[in-house]
Amino acid sequence: MCEKEKQIAVGDVVKSCSGRTRGKLFVVVAANDKYVFLSDGQNWPINRPKKKNRKHVEGLGLRVERIGNEEIRRVLLSIVRGGNA
Repeated sequence: MCEKEKQIAVGDVVKSCSGRTRGKLFVVVAANDKYVFLSDGQNWPINRPKKKNRKHVEGLGLRVERIGNEEIRRVLLSIVRGGNA
């Protein structure tokens, strides 16, 4: 399960804690009070983001400076491989 809900803002890297996308990393591209809209730059590009309830994601404490599909893919791949974004 996810940790207690924290402040999640646009540009934050998050991990999905429930549903079909459980365990996958995303970048927040938009947010409102109840939902965050997530992109992985490939299956969920920024023009068609994944809508997810805030309580079903966990922030990783990382942030993406520029939001674009290629940049998101590069950063997430770097995190998965254990490097620094």
